[in-house]
Amino acid sequence: MSVENPAKKKNQVSIICRTLGRPELQQALRSIASQDYPNIEIVLVDATGKQSIDSAASGDRPLEFVSTGSALSRSAAANAGLEAAHGKYIQFLDDDDWIDPSHVSQLVNALESSDETAAAYSSTQKTNAAGDSLDYVFREAFDPILLMRDNYIPIHSILFDSSLLEHGCRFDEAFDIYEDWDFWLQLSQHANFQHIDSITAYYREGGDSDTALADVRLRYQADTNLGKGRAAIFEKWLPKWTGEQMNFLIGQLDQSVLLCEQDARIHSELRENAELQHEIEKRDCQINELDLKFQETASQLEQQQDYSKQQARLQGQLQARLQARSAAGTAGTESTAYQ
Repeated sequence: MSVENPAKKKNQVSIICRTLGRPELQQALRSIASQDYPNIEIVLVDATGKQSIDSAASGDRPLEFVSTGSALSRSAAANAGLEAAHGKYIQFLDDDDWIDPSHVSQLVNALESSDETAAAYSSTQKTNAAGDSLDYVFREAFDPILLMRDNYIPIHSILFDSSLLEHGCRFDEAFDIYEDWDFWLQLSQHANFQHIDSITAYYREGGDSDTALADVRLRYQADTNLGKGRAAIFEKWLPKWTGEQMNFLIGQLDQSVLLCEQDARIHSELRENAELQHEIEKRDCQINELDLKFQETASQLEQQQDYSKQQARLQGQLQARLQARSAAGTAGTESTAYQ
């Protein structure tokens, strides 16, 4: 880590970009150039050793080009970047990923808003190789116990205070994968992490260390690279973890508490369902009673209609008889008068 640089006083951010010279590097550099935070330097680490990396897309940002002339492992490239960085704050961005324009400013604001926070990270959208969003977002709130079990913080989502390097935190060059997980575990021994639930980083699947595979079972199989990588992490860290930490970790893995909670929820839902069923049966009875009353009323109306028709018929017959009788009386009177 470079020291005694006046830029530190201005809260400069160093973004370390490890590159294999892939075409996606230009998008990564453009995303740095478009940041709305003004004081950023790019530390471009040539992991190929060919010293022929195109950095034109970085724009006017100050750029420190680091190359040893030899190929570097992922961890060695990260450490080379740390040694060359001048900023008060440091972030990594591999050449196949990218960040939104507000990514750095949001994380700097989080760090400067709390004296107790020395590392802050955003939520990260996972994409396919073409850069199209997939149905997965890394957005776990920080949990140091969960970090003992899994790495849920993509390397470019986090910004940390360079003072943490004074504790000797460096990338372990014995690791070919999960080197960032090991580094976060180191930082977490000396710092509080803060999660900012805003998607400002993008993780492209299919990279050279793709540890975020869809089939999680591969992480636990001893004959896979992921399984071997996880085993190496645990072999390093198990002696460092306290009994209290291990108990918390086992507590997270213990499903009995979860099963008890699920059992209680199921019983509660069954009681609610029984109450609803009772209410439904009660309403059904009420509906049946109303239906019977409706049928009785309809029957009464029908009877009344029949009675009205019968009454009208009788009235018609009576009227007809009265008219006939009246006509007969009139005829008799006319006959008498003629005689």
